[in-house]
Amino acid sequence: MKHFKLNSFAYTALSIFVLAVFIFAGCSQSPLSSDSESATPHILQRSASFLSSAQFDPANLHAEKVISAQQGGQLTLMDVILDVPPGALDNDTLFSIDIPDINAFYNEFGTNGLVFKQPVKVTMSYRNADLSGVNENTIRIAWFNKATGDYEDVFCTVDFVNKTVTGYLNHFSAYALISD
Repeated sequence: MKHFKLNSFAYTALSIFVLAVFIFAGCSQSPLSSDSESATPHILQRSASFLSSAQFDPANLHAEKVISAQQGGQLTLMDVILDVPPGALDNDTLFSIDIPDINAFYNEFGTNGLVFKQPVKVTMSYRNADLSGVNENTIRIAWFNKATGDYEDVFCTVDFVNKTVTGYLNHFSAYALISD
């Protein structure tokens, strides 16, 4: 019987091949796999205690206001604040916030598709969220991209003490607080 000895090149090539098989086969135990890749983001939900303690009228789930192009302004609805800086738009514009489902931290900002010359600051509070099973470090703002059917992250900061998330928007769409 003949013994086969691997030289260093063959050993390296074999190692790379085995590692590639694990990675491309989707081995969940691969040390190179990321937990965040397998986690599907979901929209934060409001806590049952908050929902049972509050009375919600559909009229209270909509706010609108004309914001001055020259002066800017602010629009607030429940746990959402939009701060529009001066010069974000060329003309005075009607801004709106709608909460289509009181159970979820999901908001539709209007006029949908509006693009800003200066980013609009949004602050969303999650103090009334059901955080059971949620890693608070993964909470963020994302917008729903209708073309892809996916949520796309917005660069934002989280204030864990006050339970708020603040981001800057370049356009209006549907925005939500999501987590992994």
